[in-house]
Amino acid sequence: MSENLQKRPAKGILKNSSSFDKQENQPAAKRNKETKWDEMNIIATYHPPGKDYGHMKIDEPKTPYNYEVDMVDHSSELNPEELAERIKIAAEKPPKILEDESDSSDEEEEHLTEEEKQKRKEFEMKRKKHYNEFHALQLAKKLLEEEEEDDDDDDNYIVPRTTV
Repeated sequence: MSENLQKRPAKGILKNSSSFDKQENQPAAKRNKETKWDEMNIIATYHPPGKDYGHMKIDEPKTPYNYEVDMVDHSSELNPEELAERIKIAAEKPPKILEDESDSSDEEEEHLTEEEKQKRKEFEMKRKKHYNEFHALQLAKKLLEEEEEDDDDDDNYIVPRTTV
């Protein structure tokens, strides 16, 4: 085992500390090799004097602002008595919505002849039957299911054999 400790690898993957020391020994010109920007050249290239960036200069005067509007005293608020009076006046006026339709249908029936009244009654009965069909179908389904259950119970019943 001590043999392995004394062996050194042929080539290491880490840099030797001596490689850092070598940079200090090099001349100052090579050591300070930094990027230097020619800023005036960059400005001249990317920002030529005649280039339009789409900025607009507005030569209009500023909008006048009336400072007195903000300083309005709130003495013009509604007076509770005046508000109560307005509500009272509005309550006396007839409503702007239509009257209940049930009242108007009674008036329409008064103008109908006997035949028209009879037709109207028949129509209403048919309409009631039509809208009742849904409930009738549900009831029919329920009855069919009950009959099927009864049939299933009958199928499971074993009839005893009689000997003759």
